[in-house]
Amino acid sequence: MGLLVNKLINSPQNLGKTEPLAYIEATVRAGYEGIGIRTYRSPGRSYNFNPIVGNRDLERDAKNALKDSGLEVYDLYSFYLQPEIDWDTVKPALEFGGEIGCKYVLIIGDDPDWNRMVDSMGKMIDIIEPLGMKAAIEAFATALTPMTTCLKFVEDCKPRYVGMCLDPRQQFRDEKGFDSLTDIGRDRYRIPYVQLNDAALGGSAGVLPGEGSVPLYAYLDALPEDIDISVEAQIPLNNVYTGMEWAKISVERIRKYLARYRASQAPPPSA
Repeated sequence: MGLLVNKLINSPQNLGKTEPLAYIEATVRAGYEGIGIRTYRSPGRSYNFNPIVGNRDLERDAKNALKDSGLEVYDLYSFYLQPEIDWDTVKPALEFGGEIGCKYVLIIGDDPDWNRMVDSMGKMIDIIEPLGMKAAIEAFATALTPMTTCLKFVEDCKPRYVGMCLDPRQQFRDEKGFDSLTDIGRDRYRIPYVQLNDAALGGSAGVLPGEGSVPLYAYLDALPEDIDISVEAQIPLNNVYTGMEWAKISVERIRKYLARYRASQAPPPSA
């Protein structure tokens, strides 16, 4: 139980305005095993976005940096299933994910028309599966919450595969607990990887695991011990840290948090 067995994946929103090549370097130096790459920002979203696709020099340099990094290119960010989708822009962003060997595409349901959203997911899958990637919805985000809605969406997308990436902060916000994971939390086919984050005390802002109000031990209890974890640890505002510094700090704190969790699960020593 004392072994650090989880693969940690860095998420592109963690390092704020850090440029793509510096983000890759910071991820390597911090000791992450995997990396998420953002190639697209859906309309209406205001988070930081440093475009890679369409800049041929940056595309080449990012590919080389990822190849040399030793990191697993894990998930591609982030594609909202909205009422109107500019597929001419989305498709090149997805294709670049295939070129860099990405494993999953993180997709968020954001359409009030259920059947149209299912159809859009089908089109997304038809693009990404030939590229070697699989679809993963972010559970509890926007239109796909609570868990019963997530499961219905996955079911309605069959026979195409749709996995779920759990978000504990949003799940606790919407369900006030993790009871809905009792029967499915250890289903690796259904839930291939998860996010780990926390909510600030007295608010909803994201903070490092263990520093907020979400009972994450209960969340981790419901999951496989060695589940792959996409870390959500957004860099503090006001330029307190550089991207390189924050990547290292966040990995160290999360490893320590997971070690404390495992220590809490260990049986007491025999008398």
